Amino acid sequence: MKMSGKIISAALLGTMIAGASFAGGGKGERFKELDKNSNGVITHDEMMAAVKTHFDKFDTNGDGFLTLAELPKEMPMPERMEKRMEKRMEKMAERAEKAGRDFDEDDFEGRFKPTRLRFVAKHDRDGDEQVSLEEFSSRAVQMFKRADANGDGEVTKAEMDEAGKHHRFGKKGGWGERGKRR
Repeated sequence: MKMSGKIISAALLGTMIAGASFAGGGKGERFKELDKNSNGVITHDEMMAAVKTHFDKFDTNGDGFLTLAELPKEMPMPERMEKRMEKRMEKMAERAEKAGRDFDEDDFEGRFKPTRLRFVAKHDRDGDEQVSLEEFSSRAVQMFKRADANGDGEVTKAEMDEAGKHHRFGKKGGWGERGKRR
């Protein structure tokens, strides 16, 4: 598709880190990346170190905050998100074809693409128009806690895989544990 060639697949940002870290997949590669000491568990400190590494890539002035000026004009997007967008575009094209309408994916190019403004708006919890490390890491921390099934402050590969299986079900309005709509 034209769209996939225009999207940058680069470093993860904010919630993308959390999805990449705890949504399973990657055949254990993501787990190995986060498990810095290779002891078979990811600690909160290891997870936060990974988050801080990504944060620091964009905190160019080192003040501990991300602002619009520091963020790249072309926001990076992980490959899995790009693939999801391609599938969405394919479904939209199929629906348009069934309805007998023309479909031009260029009309939707910017609609799903992350922007600097959306990033700051989504992560800036206190309204100061900048994103702190705490705000940046909130989704990763939330997902770490969800994955830490036994509450011991460590996430094993098994816990991460189990959390990845149920990742979509924990969302608001999703399906509950017993398969009933919330």
